[in-house]
Amino acid sequence: MRDFSKIAEILVPNRKLFHVSIFVISLLMLPGLMWALTPIDVEAYNLDSPELDARDVIIKEYPGNELVAGYAIIIRDQTLVGETPSTRYADEIADYPGDGMGVSQPKGGILNLSVLREIDEKADAARADPISEFYRPIISDVTLTQYHGVLTLTDQVRTFMAGESLLTQPSMSPYGEPLPPRTNWTDCGDLECLTFDDEGITQAHVDLAAQRLVNGSGGIFLRWLSLDRVFHATDDGTLGPVGGTLAGNGIWQNASWEKGRWSASSTWLLIQFDRGAAEDAGWTFEWAEARAESGYEWDGLRLVTTPPKRDKEFCQASIESGDGPCAWEWAIISLEDSMRESDDLSLTIAVAEGINIEVNKELKESITLLAAMGLIVIILLWGSLRRWSDVGIVSAGLTLSLVWMFGLIGWVGEASHAVGHPLIERSQFSNLLPIMILALGIDDSLHVLHRYKEERKNGSDSLDSASISLTRVGRAILLTSMTTMAAFSANFVSDIPALRSFGLEAALGVGSAFVLTGLWAPLVRLDIDLWLERKGKLPDEDKDKIHLIPSHWLAGVAKTSAIFGPLVIITALLLSAYSAPLMLGLEGDFKVEDFLDEESDFAAVVILINERFYSEGEPAEILIEGDVIDPRVYAAIAETRANMNIHSEEDPDRFTINSLGNVDMSAYDNLVNLAILSMANNATPFINAGWDPTDSRGGIGCNRSNFGLPLTDDEECLRFLVGFTSIYGIPETNSTPAIPPSLIALYIIPDRPLDPSNPMLALDGSTPRYERMLMRFGLRQPEQFPIVEKALEELYRDMSAFENLSSTELKEKSDLESAFDNEEYPVSWAIATGEPVARYVAASSLQNEMQATLTLGVFFCIVTLWWGFRPPKEGIKERLSHNFEAGFFWTVLSVVYAPAAVALTAWALTGLIASPTVAIIFAVIGFYGTLVWGEKPLGLALLTTAPILLVVIWLYGLIATLGYGLNMVTVAIATLSLGVGIDYVIHVIERFREEREKRKTVLVCIGAVGSASGIALVGSAASDILGFLVISFSPMGFFSLFGTFSAAMIFFSLIASLVIACGMLGITSYRSVISEARKSGG
Repeated sequence: MRDFSKIAEILVPNRKLFHVSIFVISLLMLPGLMWALTPIDVEAYNLDSPELDARDVIIKEYPGNELVAGYAIIIRDQTLVGETPSTRYADEIADYPGDGMGVSQPKGGILNLSVLREIDEKADAARADPISEFYRPIISDVTLTQYHGVLTLTDQVRTFMAGESLLTQPSMSPYGEPLPPRTNWTDCGDLECLTFDDEGITQAHVDLAAQRLVNGSGGIFLRWLSLDRVFHATDDGTLGPVGGTLAGNGIWQNASWEKGRWSASSTWLLIQFDRGAAEDAGWTFEWAEARAESGYEWDGLRLVTTPPKRDKEFCQASIESGDGPCAWEWAIISLEDSMRESDDLSLTIAVAEGINIEVNKELKESITLLAAMGLIVIILLWGSLRRWSDVGIVSAGLTLSLVWMFGLIGWVGEASHAVGHPLIERSQFSNLLPIMILALGIDDSLHVLHRYKEERKNGSDSLDSASISLTRVGRAILLTSMTTMAAFSANFVSDIPALRSFGLEAALGVGSAFVLTGLWAPLVRLDIDLWLERKGKLPDEDKDKIHLIPSHWLAGVAKTSAIFGPLVIITALLLSAYSAPLMLGLEGDFKVEDFLDEESDFAAVVILINERFYSEGEPAEILIEGDVIDPRVYAAIAETRANMNIHSEEDPDRFTINSLGNVDMSAYDNLVNLAILSMANNATPFINAGWDPTDSRGGIGCNRSNFGLPLTDDEECLRFLVGFTSIYGIPETNSTPAIPPSLIALYIIPDRPLDPSNPMLALDGSTPRYERMLMRFGLRQPEQFPIVEKALEELYRDMSAFENLSSTELKEKSDLESAFDNEEYPVSWAIATGEPVARYVAASSLQNEMQATLTLGVFFCIVTLWWGFRPPKEGIKERLSHNFEAGFFWTVLSVVYAPAAVALTAWALTGLIASPTVAIIFAVIGFYGTLVWGEKPLGLALLTTAPILLVVIWLYGLIATLGYGLNMVTVAIATLSLGVGIDYVIHVIERFREEREKRKTVLVCIGAVGSASGIALVGSAASDILGFLVISFSPMGFFSLFGTFSAAMIFFSLIASLVIACGMLGITSYRSVISEARKSGG
């Protein structure tokens, strides 16, 4: 490290062997490259978390874990009706009029008769789709009727107008009291009560049916309409509530009853799938495991999604042929494509489905911008190097660096997976590595090639120039590479596999770039020049030639920074003082427009849902493990639901609510109550299963109410009711819909098959256990992570009833058997999970861990630089000898006190962000380094690192100033800034040290740094900044965000190296700098 000339002495004479080695190794990298370039599932979370563990439990233990896919149906801009919809649906959606404003065109909006018929066509297309065999029953909460798979607004209107809804049937209360129908479709006033499919139906029939559905369902029907829903007063309408609000009892208050009609702009189309059946038939829900599909066609410079239509036979054949299963995402988008064939008055968009499809589409669309970025970088490289062969060398080095990086990632990944200890867990962060490698590679190659040019200008021949370049710049590049690798190695202490993998992937990439751009590039330059020299065509290096910017300008900038060092540092600190509070005030978020094109269907529908259906939420679950049919656990469900409706001061009120304003949380107690109501209406199915109404305990040892019905505070009653519904579902009566067992299984399942003749027992005669249950709720606006955090905190407070039944913290999973062995504590685990919870936990964990490893990476950098700047062996011996011979006081001070002080400081600071083991290691290094290497190298390491800390602070401040929050992109860029920025500053410091070794004065040395290293720094920075600014124009939020802040990162790094670092170097010898400046007339 101290003498890199030995490396040069080996490489220069043996460069041909080195070239052959590069070629052979590059070929060996190709198989690994293929493995590393396999698709990354952007929804995959490679980390350990109880919430993610709970999600995995649900997927595993609930094999019939049915999924609901939602499609938004939105009124189209009426000026476009009759035209074929364009490929950009976001441009054709009618403007949102605002909450409670309604829609005038078409008449009734989404409740327009023609629109309802169009929705019916979409439903027919869905029922004819190849994946319809995986549809499962779905119950309308409006008509209380069962449908097979597909449920639409039109279906519910049709059912109601056919008199098949429970709303139009007499029923019976749990107390045996006969109840009249909630509404009717037998008396339609001046209209004839027609069915929906009758040719004589008019808009007036739809208006009347809608009003009766609203009133008869207690307002539940309104949840099928967007929040611009309103009852508009019109002369040709039906009687309804104009103004007013719907109270909790389902009665309208402060409404004026006038003629009018309901209208809204949007509704849903819901489809219920059996996930397990789809997987068995050849589909996969893991994008990375699926067969490769094209699914896109070019339309000019944009791609149009053309989803492949696959069926069961195709997907099974694909698996057998080794191509892999079909991607379920493509099936969902293919279904959307089929329904879109009827789009005219309305538009159909899948809700939050197909994110991998959209990401891949936008990545492919960005090829043109990446090509433009490459062209600009090449032009600027030529402007800096002024030889096309140099540009070709840099380009070849960068290309091979990427090949090596991905190849090594692939080989390490395959090898580690083969031995059962995977080291590579590729994630979204892996996509950021090429950018970092390009930035580092350009910087390193420019430094080494410019030094080669500089030596040739000074009269050296090609061989000597290459040797000096490798010796001097190679040492700096080795130090930058090791420091960058050390910075990312801080990720190795993370508990998250994806971050540990990111650290290893970055180290492999940096190592590859060091070999190819730091060592191989100057040797290629040497061989080309020797070949040209033999042909007599080698041009001389022109000292007056400008390389992008005059070198004396940069020398002036460096000298001025040193002369005005105090002012430079004060200005930097003031800017940091402004940025630091902004940085500390940043909060996490997940705005879809920050990652995807905001005009894409995916982003457009997410924005639409947040605007028009914000009272609805993304489905989430609470997993409860233990003896879940214990009556106390059963009662805790209702208590939790009641608590969720009581808002504390800290409650952000983000749970999904129903039309009456109550939190919508479903669990198996809802189904048990429906089963009891079904029994009250018709006990025959229950009698056939073992219920004895003549016995005081029902023939099953169950306590009964005064009305003869099972009581839910008795475990035997619950065992019978849950067992019955698990086998037979809930029988249809005038008061209850027919609910299949598959819907019961979404909430609770027995641990073994049940006996149909005796639902309380298993087929083998044993007593079954019910070890898990799910409580389903929704989170509104789950992309706002700070709010999600508060909502989950409130949820766990609401779950206090379960906490009283658990011997441990709710989120802490204890032994399941303990819940059955310990009668006092029947709950072993209770935790919130589901996609919005998993996404929040994963993103927050990654962000928090990355920020922690960023801070720890700073300490890794300091230690590495301390080691890199250490004196030679002779200097160390001389220093130790002086310390021991300088007297007792100085010996104690230098050998005991100073090392102990540094060690304690290192232990205290690293202990705040890392484990005690890591803190102790840093303390030991601190003690040894102070004792052996000394304080001066430490001071130089701190001086090198300090400017980059300012870069990180400024970058976070800019992120906050531009209105962005903490997300995986912004945090990752801040982390990359440490690796890239330290590279810039090290080149400045190393060149300064080299000049000082020549006994030059401080100001002259700083000027030399500006004129020599400054040329390479500016060339590298200009190439990177303009290149990144090009991709900042990408419509894809991810690219735009990354381009913008990467350009800012490079610019700040340039300022940190050429201005701040030079200013700090000037301050270290400020009297000498001022004296020299005065002498030179500055």
